[in-house]
Amino acid sequence: MAPDLLAEVDRYILARYAEQAQRVLHAYREYDYPTIFQILNGFMTVDLSAFYADVSKDCLYTFAPRSRERRSAQTAMYLMADGLTRLMAPILVFTTDELWRFLPGEREESVHVELFPEGTDLDRLGDPALLARWARLIAVRDHVLAAIEPRRKDKTIGSSLEAKVALSASKDDLSLLEAYRDDLPMLFIVSQVTLERGDGPLTVTVTAADGVKCERCWRIVPTVSSDPGRGGICERCADALAEPVNS
Repeated sequence: MAPDLLAEVDRYILARYAEQAQRVLHAYREYDYPTIFQILNGFMTVDLSAFYADVSKDCLYTFAPRSRERRSAQTAMYLMADGLTRLMAPILVFTTDELWRFLPGEREESVHVELFPEGTDLDRLGDPALLARWARLIAVRDHVLAAIEPRRKDKTIGSSLEAKVALSASKDDLSLLEAYRDDLPMLFIVSQVTLERGDGPLTVTVTAADGVKCERCWRIVPTVSSDPGRGGICERCADALAEPVNS
């Protein structure tokens, strides 16, 4: 998929990747290898592992193979895998060369005869306004995750997918959250999210979600199928399984 057609969460992580890749390229020009390590380690630990891989699991594991959402996530991951392998090559010489051979598509036999990502290509992935919006959304996510943990400890819920999150937000925050209402369950890794206008700081209330558990995606949904061969799964999962695998 073309980068401008990707889901917004995927465009966000590519914008973050481009931002950090530009910093790495600058550090290489300065022969500043400690900074290169710090930037790459921070991006992979915080942005990729703690955030993007976490929120992408549902899409990658349970959506239909040809769905726009799944293909969008795969495209973003491919672009980052290609670029990060190039950026790490001077440091992790043998590891990146082995990884390079597993990446799909036609390419040179070794990453060490390839070039770093082009600055102009990285510029096209950048989007300061998008980064600013998602920084605010991720700040809300941090509040939600902090509120979920006590409910897990007191056994109100098991996994976060068993949670219903109610947010009370100021006018400005509520406007942002309303614009991303459909993305909030994915962002928080919960089954249900409600929004209301509040007068003070953001407040988060976590309760058990209403409904039944889908046996395939583990979300709490209003109903599940009782059809033979599809019993116990939600409508979204039934549609995903109906897609021919090899067509």
